[in-house]
Amino acid sequence: MQFFVTKTGLDAFDTARAWGLAVLLNVLTQDEVRLQDASWAFILEPKGCIPQNAQLTGLGSWVTLFNAVDVQWDSVFVTQRGRQEEKKGQVRQILETQLHSLLSDLQRPDNLVEIGSGENVPGGLEPAAFKGLRHVTKASYREDQLKVSEGHWALSCLGMATCGTYRFSREAGQYRWLVLLPVPQNVHFNYFRDVQELMRPSGLRYIGVQNAAAHYSVQLTEQLRRRAAAQGSLQDRFSAILYFTLFGTRQQVKPSQGNQLNLTPLMDAIQEDPHGTEAMLKWLDYCFRLGATRGAEELALAVTELVMRWDLDAYEKLVKVFVRFIARNQVRYDNLPYERTLLGVMKNVKV
Repeated sequence: MQFFVTKTGLDAFDTARAWGLAVLLNVLTQDEVRLQDASWAFILEPKGCIPQNAQLTGLGSWVTLFNAVDVQWDSVFVTQRGRQEEKKGQVRQILETQLHSLLSDLQRPDNLVEIGSGENVPGGLEPAAFKGLRHVTKASYREDQLKVSEGHWALSCLGMATCGTYRFSREAGQYRWLVLLPVPQNVHFNYFRDVQELMRPSGLRYIGVQNAAAHYSVQLTEQLRRRAAAQGSLQDRFSAILYFTLFGTRQQVKPSQGNQLNLTPLMDAIQEDPHGTEAMLKWLDYCFRLGATRGAEELALAVTELVMRWDLDAYEKLVKVFVRFIARNQVRYDNLPYERTLLGVMKNVKV
């Protein structure tokens, strides 16, 4: 049985809906779900069968999603401060009451999201959900907030709360959240196995959302590399990391436009040689960790630029910056990269 999350062009919203549906199917079947990116839609196929009279109410794994500390509901609705609990309860109620009609609709490849009515898409989920002018101006112009149909809104909120990552950052008296969401290309997903292992990496002090996204991509790739080394080949692929920021103003929290980091170079590297790429990923991770210390921002910027671009200029810049840290005795001997490590990085670079 296949399900289709037809894309709208809102990247974070579409990806979050795919993850939300994967979580929902995983809870209903108690088995893994396969996600594939077919360009026009995400196609999901549960390995197990959905019971004919399936209900979410009362399922222990379902209740856990709304009570677990690591499910980031407050962050999803951070732009709607004071209403987080209300919105979380609304997501749960919609998915419980509309379960069968929603699943039936998503089995049709031509299902579409009704945009313009329904629920407001929170800014903590989709950066395109900027709040426009709150009243009509003298020019008689008003921009309404992005609205989508209830079922798809609830799915997207579930997906972002469970599979998205929010990092709080405070710099120069201003606060903001760094928001990250991986995009599945061909993934076998089990929520209670994969979210903690793959999608909740340890955080550091980041100098910006690109720095956070780049380190996240290296950590995600290392977990996939370990699986590939144990299984003999790469079983799961992610295509990109979506990232954006939420910044605090005096009155509210707003999203800023984001971007995505292409994971193809890293995925191709571990697919070709899951054992040989271990040293490369370990060194890149070390550069991010050293770059997170005070006074090492130059290294953080250099390694971020390499992971973002994978070109010769960025590679040379990182090596030169790292050599300067060696000269200052800021790198321990056991953290020095071997020649094979640098050659492994070099193989990924576009000349």
